[in-house]
Amino acid sequence: MNIIGLLENAGIYQENRNSFSIEDTEKVRRHFQIERSQNPNLDPALADNLISAINEFPKELLFITNNRILYNFFARRNYSRNRFNTDYSLSVNEENIKTFIDKFLSKDLDAFFDQNIDQNRFDVIDDLLNAKEYLPQNSLDNLSQKLSAKLDFVVNKLDENPSLSTGAENIEFIKYRSFYALLSYFRSEENDKKIRAIYSKISGSIVNAAVRNEFLEPMVNSMVNYKPIDYELSNTIRSHKDRIDAEKEREYSSGSSSGGMSTWSVIVIIIVVLRLILLLARLGRA
Repeated sequence: MNIIGLLENAGIYQENRNSFSIEDTEKVRRHFQIERSQNPNLDPALADNLISAINEFPKELLFITNNRILYNFFARRNYSRNRFNTDYSLSVNEENIKTFIDKFLSKDLDAFFDQNIDQNRFDVIDDLLNAKEYLPQNSLDNLSQKLSAKLDFVVNKLDENPSLSTGAENIEFIKYRSFYALLSYFRSEENDKKIRAIYSKISGSIVNAAVRNEFLEPMVNSMVNYKPIDYELSNTIRSHKDRIDAEKEREYSSGSSSGGMSTWSVIVIIIVVLRLILLLARLGRA
């Protein structure tokens, strides 16, 4: 649990509140004792840290309680947008919010990044990065390094074992759109080179046909979501994606023309049906 979770559990959270009171600090102390009785391993400094935040950094704390993404993340809740009034604004310097999170919440933030990178749950991280401007630079730098290490892992894996006879499941994430979307937050010339290396290896002769058949198309379809600095790399991936789409369109058109009726055949059938209807109508009147 972190200070935002304690604030939530103590019943201090209110929609669009603009101040704290002495009663709030008393609520923190009382509820913390309840939490400690149920979980003796709870950090003994947690209540003091929240009270310090209330007394010394009230604007920063209030800002987080009024930001849907940040509050839901740190409080481990899923409150709807309706609980956060978009017309309510609290003026706080972005750097002050970063400093506050770094001081009180960076441990939770870094653990979240580590766990989801290890589990290849890039989409979950991407949701939080909608509030990227408020996250401390140290945590973002650590996340960037971990993503870059994922690229290194793939390159090394393909160099060591191009046939992917073992461990192919360990690089499945290169098929995920969310991986490249997340990488785009940290695009760099270095990451461009690693992306190009992976693309070249999967599409080239270093891997066998089985590997290309399994990885190439889904990888390219997802890799197009990466926004590189290198325009040539972007154009190469986009052109490959266009070729894949064009080939699928040709296969679809070919299947439709060979397996279905032509437009002219449909017209002929409609004419025959109409004539039969008219004939039956005349016979009915006779």
